[in-house]
Amino acid sequence: MSHTKQTKYDYETSPDGFIPTMAIGTFLADKTKILIIGDFTKRDYNALTALGKDVSVIDIVPLEGIEQFYLQSITEKTLFADKTFDGVVLAEVIEHLFEDYVALSEINRILKDDGTLVITVPYFSNVQDEPEFHVRVHSQKTIRRLLQHTGFAIEEHFYRGAISRMPQKNFIAKLCIFGISKTLRVIFGAQQGSNMFRRFCFNLERFLGSTPFFLPLQKRCTSFGGIMKIKKDSKTDFMEIQKQSFQPPTQQ
Repeated sequence: MSHTKQTKYDYETSPDGFIPTMAIGTFLADKTKILIIGDFTKRDYNALTALGKDVSVIDIVPLEGIEQFYLQSITEKTLFADKTFDGVVLAEVIEHLFEDYVALSEINRILKDDGTLVITVPYFSNVQDEPEFHVRVHSQKTIRRLLQHTGFAIEEHFYRGAISRMPQKNFIAKLCIFGISKTLRVIFGAQQGSNMFRRFCFNLERFLGSTPFFLPLQKRCTSFGGIMKIKKDSKTDFMEIQKQSFQPPTQQ
């Protein structure tokens, strides 16, 4: 649903394209029946079907070439029965939704109790907040609280940034990344070398994004955001938290 231009070439060569998809594939490795919400480039659909997953897609714009496609918004009740999917992907979508609570509640309904929700989301920066179609500005804390209130808990979270976008903006970094990619392709062959390069970038971003020391570096990058693996959990009553936090002074 995010409208950043994306091509097959970008997916294969740009860390900003393949790191989120590799995270999705890794987090859903043991899942079979997957729902993708918003995938106008078909990036994640192509990757997950290539892994042998049973993939359905819903989006607010028509998409061709997807057998199990449903034209609607996730902010409306879907036709799926309770606990239909063991995996749901919400990549670069949650920041587009005014009714994000409604969307997550519907996802909770159609996700199996042992299912996994994967979310990628931009976090606040001057660049990430520019598009008019971004109607929510999140941080790791706000997305965690929203998820808790809709019956979810984050199992793994890492920041994206330095590896995802810096190679595209910094000439020296881009040259180094190109050199590593070219060397691996020459030594191990085009396909295996490309796979090793993508795995190297993903693991490095995951490490940097999970280590507090590198957070200032990630925040400086234009692609700063979060990638997370999420499970179903009991809801947190934030209304009760509000009541407890703002009790009037006790009369003496």
